[in-house]
Order: sequence, then structure tokens, then C-alpha cells
Amino acid sequence: MGLKISNWDDGKQEEFSACENSIFKELYLTYFHNNLEGPFFKAKKAKAVRVSELEKIKDFKTLMNLSDSWLKQLEIENHKEPIIQELSIETRRDLKKLNKKYSGLNKIFKRQKDDFRLKKDKIVLQSKFIFLLVKSVIENNDSKDFEINFSNEIIEFGIYSLVHIISRHYAEPIKGDEDKTYHYNNFFPAELHLDLKDILIEIDKLNIININLTDRIIFKFKNVTYKLWIQKRVKQVKGGGNIKIFRIQTFYPIYSGKDLKDISENYNENEISENLSVFVSK
Repeated sequence: MGLKISNWDDGKQEEFSACENSIFKELYLTYFHNNLEGPFFKAKKAKAVRVSELEKIKDFKTLMNLSDSWLKQLEIENHKEPIIQELSIETRRDLKKLNKKYSGLNKIFKRQKDDFRLKKDKIVLQSKFIFLLVKSVIENNDSKDFEINFSNEIIEFGIYSLVHIISRHYAEPIKGDEDKTYHYNNFFPAELHLDLKDILIEIDKLNIININLTDRIIFKFKNVTYKLWIQKRVKQVKGGGNIKIFRIQTFYPIYSGKDLKDISENYNENEISENLSVFVSK
């Protein structure tokens, strides 16, 4: 007896709320992976098919609706979900800067209003994408993966670290903040905590950095110089009271000639391997 294929119509993917995140990720990556610069393609039946103008308009309307819905979540100031709590703070800060830039007459004329709406949606939709990314990273890794033994202390790379770094130092075309530097190669968001853990373990083998005496670690990896900021914090542990920890605050590449010159003049470079070295103050 052969396999019988059902003729039952299960409906469309967009009709099921459980599919919302998968629909969003497909649309976001289709249109924003290259900052809305077409042509755009979707995978259909194992083939890359160019998106028609009609489908593009429909998809943009869907993304705008998703942006409005997510913005309502971000406008709430207190969340039980820690990822949304951190993301809402970051995103409201970015939106405040955008509103300031487009204040007054800039919102009266259609071109400026359309430009404002586009930039707002970029910020909000990126925030939703980061939420799903961070949630996936946290859920698919062991809690110990986010703890780094360094200088006889524990450095945490947690939700705050992930949200802050991904929000501020990735996706330059969407952010467009010229005061920030951005990761292009070497470090990808989903593996960032593991890559930094491996690097810090190697640096710690030299036993030349006391984390109690500094709040930054400067290192060179694959010919790019990076600065890692670490802050001493107090953390409440259930059943254990308050404990001292060190938390990774931010992490970014250094490209400024002035900053690189300052490092060269005031730090000694200690080679660890062909691709990794660490700088220690003279």
C-alpha cells in the first residue's frame, strides 16, 4: 500500500501566531541583510527566487506591522523577561536620538517623514532580531559557557553583555553611528561568548593582568586591535546572598590611528600565538 498524501488544506504560515518569529526572521534577513538594497531573493523549493514588486510591497507592510507591535513591547519600562528589559533600554535610547535628529520641521514634509519612519523601523526591527538571536544563544548554551575564569576571578558574559555589544557594535549600515566602531570579521554574535572565553583563557596563562587593578583588556586578534571593558559588580544569587563578579560591559575594535598610536607608545605587546597578542601598560 503506497503513501497517501492528504488533500487537507492546513492554511498559510502567516495565519498561525506560532510562526510569527520564523516569518519575521525570513523577511528581516531577506531585506535587511544588505540594508534594503535589492534585488531581493527568497528560497523557494530549494531555489533562490527573485522577489516580485507586489510581494515586496506586501512584505514591507508585514514588517511595518511587526515593527509597530514590537515597539509597544519596547515602550514598557519594566519587563520580567531580562532580554527584553535590556533591549528596551538600548532601543529607547536609539529612538530618542533619532527623534531628536528629526525634531521640529523635519517631520512635517513627506520625504522627511518617510525617512524618519524607515530609520525608526530599522532600529525597532533590528531590536526584535537581536532579541531572537540573544534568546537562542542563551537557550542553546550551558550557563558555564558564559563564565570565564580569569585572574583568579569569574568574569561574566551575560545577557547585558550580549545585548549591549550586539546592539552597539554590529550592523553599521542600520546604526549609522559614526562615534562607534563595528565588528566586520573575526567575531560573530552567536559565538562571541565562546570566542572571548577562549581568548581570555589564553591571555590568563601569561599571568600578567590583574583584573582587580584594571577595567580593560586590550588585545590584537588576526591583526585587528580590540578593547574589552570589564566592570566589577555585585550580583544577587538565590540562597547565596550578594557576591562580587566582574561583567563584560562592551567589546569593540579599535581603528583610530590616534588610539592605535597611544597603545603603541604606552603599552607593551606580548605575543601569545601567531594570531593573538595582548597589550600591558608600560
